[in-house]
Amino acid sequence: MKVLYICPDTGIDVLGHKGASVHVREMVAAFVRAGHEVDLVAPRLVRPGADPAATVAEVTRVRVPDDVQQVKNRLDAWTAPLLPTTSLPKDVRRILYDQVLVDALDARYADDPPDLVYVRASLLSTAGIGLAQRTGRPLVVELNAPLSDEQERYRAGALVELYRAVEHRLLHAASAVSVVSDALRDHVVGRGVPESSVSVLPNGIDPLRFTPHRPTAARRAHLGIPPGPVLGFVGGLRPWHGVEVLPQVLAAVRRSHPAASLVVAGDGPLRVEVERMALATGTADHVVCLGAVDHDDVADVIASFDVALAPYPELPHEFYYSPLKVFEYLGCGVPVVASAVGQIAALLQHGRHAVLTRPGDVGELAAACVGLLDDPARARSIGDAGARLVHESYTWDRNAAWVLGLAAGVP
Repeated sequence: MKVLYICPDTGIDVLGHKGASVHVREMVAAFVRAGHEVDLVAPRLVRPGADPAATVAEVTRVRVPDDVQQVKNRLDAWTAPLLPTTSLPKDVRRILYDQVLVDALDARYADDPPDLVYVRASLLSTAGIGLAQRTGRPLVVELNAPLSDEQERYRAGALVELYRAVEHRLLHAASAVSVVSDALRDHVVGRGVPESSVSVLPNGIDPLRFTPHRPTAARRAHLGIPPGPVLGFVGGLRPWHGVEVLPQVLAAVRRSHPAASLVVAGDGPLRVEVERMALATGTADHVVCLGAVDHDDVADVIASFDVALAPYPELPHEFYYSPLKVFEYLGCGVPVVASAVGQIAALLQHGRHAVLTRPGDVGELAAACVGLLDDPARARSIGDAGARLVHESYTWDRNAAWVLGLAAGVP
């Protein structure tokens, strides 16, 4: 088949290295490995100055036009002294860009339509609906978060009713909806979509890249990994990831394992807080912040950890995420200590695939790490079981096969 993959989100650079970017490319690669041709259409390829990652798709960039960006900039200037946190300027840009993208898709594919239209749902985007309806092709929508709720809760959303109306239209136009967690399935069904049209496909791994292995000492040094026991975290440094408590965890672990260090691979607004907490806990000399890491290096970074951490805090809403980092940790055979929340608790058996702790409990996190460092045989057993689980059940190829099956089964 010819698959048209549409990623309308102007915040996702599809050739970049953030989690969402990786998700896009890994699904594309899995479609191609299954023998299909993929066109990837997106507004943004890579951040200025960054090295683009490779992709096996034909990539078409539909840029945000200068005049649309100028409207956003003028709204920024107007709202700044009144309500600087409002999302209105970005929302207007999203709406205007959506029409540009819809027109571009019609011009490109109206006379040569794909066999499947696959859309990564994006706030205020209707792209793909008209093309699928006019050409009679199936439309599969991938939803990775309750977009309208997130915008209202975290980003001072200005157009709440419109967010919901557009999300409703996209979900109800879809031939099938793919979501990454049970909580998101409930969200979609709660919007009136038949449960039979919704499939839960958790995130996964490329099983050839994320394998149990141990990088050489030279490779570890090249990556910036210190010697000795290493507690590690990979991911965005954002409030809902709980990363700010990790220097406290390290301080407690070092009482039993004084050579232990913490490696944080990723970037985001909480990096300053991580560094501040490292100073406050006296662990600054033993905390290494690598910043954003090329995804080609992530597997070796993870495989250099002795314990991999996912310390999610207690959140004021249901945990609807499918944590990519956890699947990649498991794929590398590293023992995982993670908060017992949402999909983590649903998929992983405590003491068998990972050590699960109460969200936000620094003492439990530290005790779990010490327990694994004290008992290498148990750590290996847990790492091996986690790797088997992920390699058998949670891969991008499995997800792509499911999506293609969905597409084949709809009118």
